Amino acid sequence: MRVKLLSAAAAALLLTCVCGSYSRTGVSSAATNATNSTILVEKAQSALTADLPVAKSEDNVQELQWRTYTSGEELRVMKDGLGQDDRIVKEVSLITGTSSGKIKVILYERTDDSIYVHAALVKDDTAYDLGAVAALSDEQVQIQDSFLFRKEVIKIQGAVGAAASMTRYIDIEDGVPKPLLLIDEGHASEYDVDHDGQEEVIASSGTIPSLSVYRLKDGRIERCQLNEALQADAVVMTEEGAVAAYFGQERVKLYWLKVEGLLKFAIYSREEFESDRFVTIPYTSDDVKRVREQADRQRIFDPYVPRQGIATDYSVEARSTTDREGVLQLSYPHFSVYESKTDLRPHDGGKPISGEKRYFPEFTAEWIEPVEGGGEWYVRLGSTYLSIVTAKPFDKEQLLYVIASLIPLEQVKPSDDSADVLPPLQITRDYLFALQAANEFAAAWAHRDPNSGLKWVTDEWKARQEPLELDAYFRGTSSPHHMTFELSGKRRVDERTYLFELRLYDDYAGQPDYVLGFPADYGRGGIIEVVKQGENERGEGIWRVNP
Repeated sequence: MRVKLLSAAAAALLLTCVCGSYSRTGVSSAATNATNSTILVEKAQSALTADLPVAKSEDNVQELQWRTYTSGEELRVMKDGLGQDDRIVKEVSLITGTSSGKIKVILYERTDDSIYVHAALVKDDTAYDLGAVAALSDEQVQIQDSFLFRKEVIKIQGAVGAAASMTRYIDIEDGVPKPLLLIDEGHASEYDVDHDGQEEVIASSGTIPSLSVYRLKDGRIERCQLNEALQADAVVMTEEGAVAAYFGQERVKLYWLKVEGLLKFAIYSREEFESDRFVTIPYTSDDVKRVREQADRQRIFDPYVPRQGIATDYSVEARSTTDREGVLQLSYPHFSVYESKTDLRPHDGGKPISGEKRYFPEFTAEWIEPVEGGGEWYVRLGSTYLSIVTAKPFDKEQLLYVIASLIPLEQVKPSDDSADVLPPLQITRDYLFALQAANEFAAAWAHRDPNSGLKWVTDEWKARQEPLELDAYFRGTSSPHHMTFELSGKRRVDERTYLFELRLYDDYAGQPDYVLGFPADYGRGGIIEVVKQGENERGEGIWRVNP
């Protein structure tokens, strides 16, 4: 699930209020070269970017000044509890810290404060004053268990204005609640901003968009205000997880935030950055149909396409590759995306080669350079393996931005306003038998029953698996153990093939929700293929699953 740091509508409103239109947060721009060349375009090159010097990526890493952040004083114990006339608004019981006693958070209105809602954290019989947590309004205060900086924490977030909120992170240390982080400069979210596998906290605020980052470094919390660091008029995060900085009305720069600093990889004029052809890749309904048809031929039933490109007018060509079976190639100006149902990474001795990794909410991107001067990013989304490569002078940071913009083909809204709606799924006898096969297969997985499950898979799929792997697929482990599933019909590819969306859920016994990432989409799975393998003596279709 993508973490949207600002909705497109909210960001557009903020930016329009300030300067007419900076950009649309959540609608990212192209990744243009800051390593081998700044912007290489064929048609839409502006005078602003044409004179930019060629630079190396390592020369574009800007070190940041991080300031130590202090969490403030310890929480005050409310010896007398709540006031007799204070009105309790809500009570929420929590899991964090329950190993050392019961914990709950109480929201209440004080008789001497007509502006704010207050909160108290109650552990066993001791109440701690958390102070004001939100303005008096109909806006709901969010109280939840969370995990931050490798700690179990309690997160309390409430609105204090039309575009502002207050967020508190409380750590239960040695059985005593202590303030870990208080953010009152805007809406706070947890996000792995530097893509190192550990979440930071970002705070976005203001009618002129401002962005601050809080991280844990060497045991202490540090803060960096990116507008100040970049001397930018406005700073937001794109939906791809990059930093976009606006300089006046004319220039936009894109950065990756890394542990060592900000790496600049693209520069645009505002017109280019906001163009629906220069940056955003438009797909017509015919484009969508061609990609889907070619993907079906390669048996890739959940294909992805990038929303963003590398700065030029765009077209897409979908075709099968001549040198690799079962691989779909999507060719765009400046780069190509490859997709397959099998791992595309190069192998050495039967094992996939590993490379540099960058972590995103929905995937891990891995950069592998089999030869000097060339390389590809490799990712897996759902059941589809993808890679991206270019033969032109665009570096890996630009390609990473493109691959971070990948979305399922079914989510594409055609630029020609055509509905491009697939034919509705018809309920036929064939569909019912195909659905039965999918359901029996998934039920066997949930019940950890390989004997039943193997009756419902194709011989071709079984032949590709090792015997022990087949048994382990259905039995799973004791913790997490197979729990349940969700199944829904997707579409009919041809007379012998149906697609179903199957999501499989595991359960970690005795673990709280935040360990699993709930309410995020934790179930694994994706699109499965159910194929007709003949008929029985009664003329009923025999359908089997290709997981």
